[in-house]
Amino acid sequence: MLLTINSQYTLRAQAESAEIEAVYTDADNEYIVERHLITNHGAFNCRLAIKRTDRATIRSWRALQDIKNSVVGADFVAVEIYPRESEVTDTANIYHLWVFKEGLSPNVSLVTPLT
Repeated sequence: MLLTINSQYTLRAQAESAEIEAVYTDADNEYIVERHLITNHGAFNCRLAIKRTDRATIRSWRALQDIKNSVVGADFVAVEIYPRESEVTDTANIYHLWVFKEGLSPNVSLVTPLT
């Protein structure tokens, strides 16, 4: 899946929030992805806020992986966080991926043992 910067959506979003670097859409306008800059956190580069234009849920790991790869690159690691129930704000089907800075990742691995 290829996502590109949508200039119209980006200008509109930046008028509402200075932390939004860019808004991306795919060729079919199925997905909208806001790339939020993170400047005050040592490990993270940005946060991706991902939603479908029809507001349906996204429960495809592959779709989220492809979006991450297209917006920030295949060599970056991202995490999805499930907060304390008291901090949940489940008002829309928006998914958030926190992207680590280049070369950083959590101390976990699905493929190789950690040393």
